[in-house]
Amino acid sequence: MAETKYEKYVIRKPAIIAGRDSEGRVKFKVPDTVRIPPDNEMTTGPRLIFSNDVVREATVKIEYGFVMRDTTLLYTSPNYGAHKHDYAEIFLFLGTNPCDTNYLGAEGEFWLGEGDDLEKIRFDTSCSIYVPAGVAHFPLFFRNVKSPVMMGVVLPIAGEFKLVPVSRS
Repeated sequence: MAETKYEKYVIRKPAIIAGRDSEGRVKFKVPDTVRIPPDNEMTTGPRLIFSNDVVREATVKIEYGFVMRDTTLLYTSPNYGAHKHDYAEIFLFLGTNPCDTNYLGAEGEFWLGEGDDLEKIRFDTSCSIYVPAGVAHFPLFFRNVKSPVMMGVVLPIAGEFKLVPVSRS
């Protein structure tokens, strides 16, 4: 596609989270293909669709992905990826039935807080969950998935991401 004045603002290939560096900063990379392998039918994983990594003037990052069947996000971590950080996040859970946008097609369970403030949030309709800066969150479970769920995360900041692990034991 020919380069235009505003083409630099269009992100055509989502990046994926490629792990963390030794200081806990999240690293992103654009994969060779945006196709999801057929053996990965549980979740597409987070896809970074917009960020200041590509559009330098941006002040927000946006991730998305699809959950296709029962799964636990970040299940490889002993504490289910529970963490906190110094920026807020907005999680979006959207059903994919255009005739009933409230229908999620699954049951979700999202954990917020830590210690005496630990709370399980259950949802079974399209919704969003705001996580203030400094509040621990995860695990995130999806059960009884009957149709794909689109999940999005909006980070109203730009720059480096540093995650602080939180114990769920």
